[in-house]
Amino acid sequence: MFTKLSFALILITLLFAKSYSQNSYLQLSLYDDGDFSVTFDNTQLSTGNYAEFDNVSPGEHSLKIVREGTNVPPQANVIFDGKIKIPAGLDLYAVIDEYNAFSIYKKKGYGIKRIFPSGESVSKCGDEGKSNNYKDKETYNVSDECRYKVMKNEDFKDLKGSVSNRSFETSNVSILKSAIDANSFTSEQLKELLGYFTFEDSKLEIAKYGYKKICDTKNFFKVYEAFTFDSSIEELKNYISGK
Repeated sequence: MFTKLSFALILITLLFAKSYSQNSYLQLSLYDDGDFSVTFDNTQLSTGNYAEFDNVSPGEHSLKIVREGTNVPPQANVIFDGKIKIPAGLDLYAVIDEYNAFSIYKKKGYGIKRIFPSGESVSKCGDEGKSNNYKDKETYNVSDECRYKVMKNEDFKDLKGSVSNRSFETSNVSILKSAIDANSFTSEQLKELLGYFTFEDSKLEIAKYGYKKICDTKNFFKVYEAFTFDSSIEELKNYISGK
């Protein structure tokens, strides 16, 4: 028999499920893959080169990051100590960048194709006793210095398809600038994107605009191969050096 108590229990269950679904997952690393210890709100985790926090409630949280290692001077080991804001219902991938700022570089639906570095040490909180064997789990090459930032292959394929479907270079310049604003790229990816342009001016415009979002700048020489004229390469080099 359906009673008021039964209805109340169902309502509580639904409200709890809704509240739980609004929680988020946070994965955190340093831009250079260094080891660190972390204090999230009042929970301190052991040292690792990335940290996980599951079932995180949306809103403001305190975060303290301490770089660990034998060559880290004591006066420089606290690289972040402040407040961060967590949106609801998402998987968040964040990095403490070279300027010691907290930056979320990727957002995905909660629990959808969750990405994990393989073969790395991890500090984990909020999901004790559970396995990371998610059905749609993705892994990435741990030796890839861009793994925490770069646009993933599937998204990059979609971007190339969008560019190749348009015949006007001005439209493609606009599309790529929007993509660059929202993502990071490898030098090889940027070189490949420049291949969709005919005019050197368009290539230069995108190369200059994209340099700020290249995660492996030491390989930026690959981008020069996309240009026909040495004068274009020289102009790009001067731009990068600030001349």
